[in-house]
Amino acid sequence: MVQFFSNLPDEEHVPYKFIATEPHVKDIVRYMRNEDYYLWGAIATGFPAAHWIWERTVPSFHPKVMPRVMAVQIPFFFTCGFMFAAQRSLFRFWGWRENGPEAVRYAQETAARPPPAKKGWQDNDW
Repeated sequence: MVQFFSNLPDEEHVPYKFIATEPHVKDIVRYMRNEDYYLWGAIATGFPAAHWIWERTVPSFHPKVMPRVMAVQIPFFFTCGFMFAAQRSLFRFWGWRENGPEAVRYAQETAARPPPAKKGWQDNDW
């Protein structure tokens, strides 16, 4: 399998248990903790709310423009919040953050998974 990053951590150079190099996005989202969701929600609501309050106290543009500004800010900061939460979850897979419960859960799930099917010539190690 092609590795997207060449400088990913390995088991010898991380402070916590190393789980996976390139976990699937589904695994990253499934292994998010409650604090990751709280961070996601805080970023998604906090920054637009702070801007709205700031704009109400010290106006910098016409109030009619505010709905358009919020229409851009809310999806943007929702995406930023997701990226921060996913990064924290990914750091747990790499062993850069405390990951005890995730390591146990991942080991149980990988033991229960069937082995990957061979695809013929694509699996040859050239």
